[in-house]
Parts: sequence; C-alpha cells; structure tokens
Amino acid sequence: MKKVIALVTFLLAFTINVNAQEKKMSAQESAKNDITALASKVKLSETLQQDLITLMTMKHETMSDATLSKEKKENARQAYEHKLMSGLSPEQRNQLAKYPDLLKQLTH
Repeated sequence: MKKVIALVTFLLAFTINVNAQEKKMSAQESAKNDITALASKVKLSETLQQDLITLMTMKHETMSDATLSKEKKENARQAYEHKLMSGLSPEQRNQLAKYPDLLKQLTH
C-alpha cells in the first residue's frame, strides 16, 4: 500500500512539473508575440519585423537570466528600449506612443 501511495504521489508531482514547464513560453515565442502586437498597432515592414523579433528574443533571454543583478537587467532593459526606438521611424515612434501599455510590454 505504501508503494502505491508513493508511486501515485511521484506521478502526480511529475505531471504537475511537466505542465508548469509547458506553460512557460520560450524567448522566441514571447518575442514573436510582442512583435505581432506591435505590428497590429504600427505598420512594420517584414524585414523590420524579423529584426525586431531577433532583438526581442535577446531581450527576453537577458531578462530571464537569473544570474544578472537588478542593476544590470535595468541597464540592459534601457539598452533594448533604445535599440527598439532607434529601429523605428519618427512616424512609427509617434504611433507607438499612442499605446503606452504596448510600449511598456515591449520595454519591460
């Protein structure tokens, strides 16, 4: 009986762990979601979208790095925000400024 309870407990714990890992999005998926949201509000060329996906993938990987201090993450966040904004034209930046929630999503 003890073995059955131990086995059921083990299987339950394993199943919960697997489900928790599946729910986490990869940096690539998160970046694609961010750029899709941006492209729905601001007109972007296909080339710019691909470049921004690469940038946002790097951002998500950096922000998920548990070894970085808060200060380094904040410096990296500011650098990624600057790179994002420098990749957009003035017109695109003005369009993005109309959506502060989206801007916060992209830069944090």
